[in-house]
Amino acid sequence: MNDNLKKILNYSIFFGLAVLLLYLAFRKVDVNVLVNGFKNANYFWVVFSLVVATFANLARALRWKLLMEPLGISPPIKHVFGAVMIGYLANFAFPRLGEITKCGTLKKTDNAPFESLIGTVLVERVADLAMLFICVLLAFFIKIDFFGDFIIHKIFIPLFSKGTGFSYISAIIISVFFLFSYLLLHLIRKNVFGHKVKSRVKSMYYGIIDGLKSVVRMKKRGLFIIYSFLIWGLYFLMTYLLFFSTEPTSDLTIIDGLFILVVGSFGMVVPVQGGFGAFHYITAMGLGLFGISQADGLVFATIAHESQTLLIITFGTFSMVILFFKKKPKSVVES
Repeated sequence: MNDNLKKILNYSIFFGLAVLLLYLAFRKVDVNVLVNGFKNANYFWVVFSLVVATFANLARALRWKLLMEPLGISPPIKHVFGAVMIGYLANFAFPRLGEITKCGTLKKTDNAPFESLIGTVLVERVADLAMLFICVLLAFFIKIDFFGDFIIHKIFIPLFSKGTGFSYISAIIISVFFLFSYLLLHLIRKNVFGHKVKSRVKSMYYGIIDGLKSVVRMKKRGLFIIYSFLIWGLYFLMTYLLFFSTEPTSDLTIIDGLFILVVGSFGMVVPVQGGFGAFHYITAMGLGLFGISQADGLVFATIAHESQTLLIITFGTFSMVILFFKKKPKSVVES
């Protein structure tokens, strides 16, 4: 099977999963209710939330740039912001492709070392998981009898059961993967594939390790933590503002916004393009706790998701046009 065929097959599987989740979410909903919901929505609050989302993406770019400083990498913030938006855009094509794409973008525009950037992105993911965990704990303990039951039975238990339901098969797959990886690395060390491949793998390894060490070498760790809280605080505000865009959600409280942020974040974790289907399904389910109908919940979820999609397409496309037609400099690595 050639690489192109593999890419098409993988894309088809994830796209099919997104379509299936969208079908499950919308299959019993009256189309007229959805249409009326979109017509009656207050799009002022949608625009307001998009402004907040833009600042959140800018804060994300500033945080990433902070991780590059210990590596001697200093691209302009407009390039970093553009790379972040292009990365989000790439996730619509293939799940998790964005992390690689945004590193490749800075490699192209500023000649930043790709391998080291991958290490910084891994640090970012760990920071975001920590922030999501903090949000989950807050939502869980603030209203443990209300939110806690949903988080345990609708999120954690299904995820845990899926992760352990095929334990023997999973153990075999993991064992085979590590065995294959060990044999492959052994063959590379023996120069079976040639010195060029060995040099490339060695460079990738040390580059990623160097990127991971950036968090240890970073002098402005306090600022990194502030940026992390700012990013998720803006996500929180963005979610709350969107409540006022539809009448059924307009009476929800700011604490309810934290819960919907948590629920929606888990929807975005599902490996489908841009969270399509998964975000809509779980967000509508979460809003059901407040007595909001599935149709009204899907109106809110669609407005929230598709407004963000439009923002990403706009900024991502604009960034691609600006950055990829810009003359590539010699290097941004400081001496």
